[in-house]
Amino acid sequence: PSLATGRWRITPELPLPSEGRGQGGGVTVSQTAARRFLIHKFGLWRPQALPDVPSALDLLEFVQMDSINVCGRIHDLILWARVPDYRPALLDAVLYGEPRAAFEYYFPNLCALPMRDYPYFVRAMRARAATPGRWHGLLPDEIPIAERLLARMEAEGPLRTRRTGSEDGHTTSGWGTRATVASQVLDKLWMHGRVGIARRENFERWFDRSERLLPDDVWALHAEGADRLPGEDEERRYKCRKRLRARRLFRPNKNDLAVLGADAFAPVAVEGGGARPWYVLREDLTALTAAEDLAVSGDVSLLAPLDPLVYDRERTRAVFGFDYTWEVYTPAAKRRWGYYVLPILWGDRLAGRLDPKIDRKTKTLHLHSLRLEPGVDAEGIAPPLAARLTDYAAFLGAERVVLRTPEPEALRPALAGCLPLLENV
Repeated sequence: PSLATGRWRITPELPLPSEGRGQGGGVTVSQTAARRFLIHKFGLWRPQALPDVPSALDLLEFVQMDSINVCGRIHDLILWARVPDYRPALLDAVLYGEPRAAFEYYFPNLCALPMRDYPYFVRAMRARAATPGRWHGLLPDEIPIAERLLARMEAEGPLRTRRTGSEDGHTTSGWGTRATVASQVLDKLWMHGRVGIARRENFERWFDRSERLLPDDVWALHAEGADRLPGEDEERRYKCRKRLRARRLFRPNKNDLAVLGADAFAPVAVEGGGARPWYVLREDLTALTAAEDLAVSGDVSLLAPLDPLVYDRERTRAVFGFDYTWEVYTPAAKRRWGYYVLPILWGDRLAGRLDPKIDRKTKTLHLHSLRLEPGVDAEGIAPPLAARLTDYAAFLGAERVVLRTPEPEALRPALAGCLPLLENV
C-alpha cells in the first residue's frame, strides 16, 4: 500500500533492545493489519484452508502435542481447524506411515515436526546421550536395561511403554508420577535417537529401533560422523529462526539477537496495542505492511487452547483485545472461563469462547458455557458458529449438542434456528 494511505508508516524511532539496532526502520500497523497478517501466516483465513497435514506442518513449523482429550487433543484440534476432513489417522499416517514425513521430539515441548528438521536435532541427541544424568545419558545401572529393551525390540518388534516390565523397580517420571525404571530408560533411548515411536494407541507410545523406522538417509545421520550434519552455527540459526517463524509477531530475547543479529528483526508498533514494540523477522515485513488488504472469510473457526494464533497471551491481548488463559491446570474455584476453553475466531476477530466436553457414551457434545465478547452480534455469528459446531460434533462423533449457559442468552434462540443438533435443556 502507498505511504499516503495512512495504513502503515515508517517508524525509525522504534529501537531494538540495547544489544543493537537493525538496518532501516520499523513500521506502525493497524490492529486489522496485524490480525490479518497472523491469521494468514497461521493458515486461518478460512476454515480448513490448507490441503493436508504436511502442508500444515510446513506452514506452522511444528504442531504441539498433548495427551488431554476431553474434546479432542490439542494437536488434532490445531489440524482440524486447518485441514479438510481431518481425522487423527491423517496425522498418524504422516508420523508413523511409510515413508515417514514427520517425527516427534521436544522443541521445547513435545511436537510433531517435519522430517526435514531431523538433521538439526541429531547433534542434540548425541550430546544428551554423551552426558550421563537423571534426564540425559544412561547411568551405569541403566545400560544393561537399555540393552535388554533393544534386544526385545529386535526379537519382538515394537514395545509398548506399559509392557517394559517392573523388575528393575520404579522411579519418578519427569511429570512427578510413578514410573518403572525401564520406561524411563526407554524415554532416554528415544531422546538419544536410538529408538523411535512406531505408533501410538490412545496416545500410548509403542517404540521400535530407529533404524527400522527412519528413512535410510535420515538413519545414516546417526551412524556416520558429524561431517554430514549441519554446522553448529547453522543449527543454532535454523532452530532460532524456526521458533520465531512459528510465532511471526514476537519480542526477541537476548539469545535471538545473539544468534541471528539485530539486522534480522524489524520493530513493529501496533496501533492501540500498547507502547512496547513487537518485532517480525525482516523477511516478513513486506507481508505485514500489505496485510490490511488480505481477505478473511466470514466463517467461524474454533481454536485449540495452544493454537499458534493465541499461544502468546500478551500478543493476543495487544492485537485482538482478547483476554485468554488456558485454565486446565488452574484449580476449579479460580477459573474464569472453564477447564478446556476454545477461542472462537470469526473473520478477523476473536469473538468469544466455549467450554466443551464430549460424552462418548451418549454421543453428546456438552457446551458448559458459550460466551461472546461484548459487542458481538449474536444473530450475525449464529449461522457460521452453528456450521462450525456441526462439523465439530461430527469430528468428535457426537450426535447431539447440549448448551448450558450462553452469554448473551439471545444466542440460544439464534443458534436453535440453524443448529439441528442442539437440544433444549
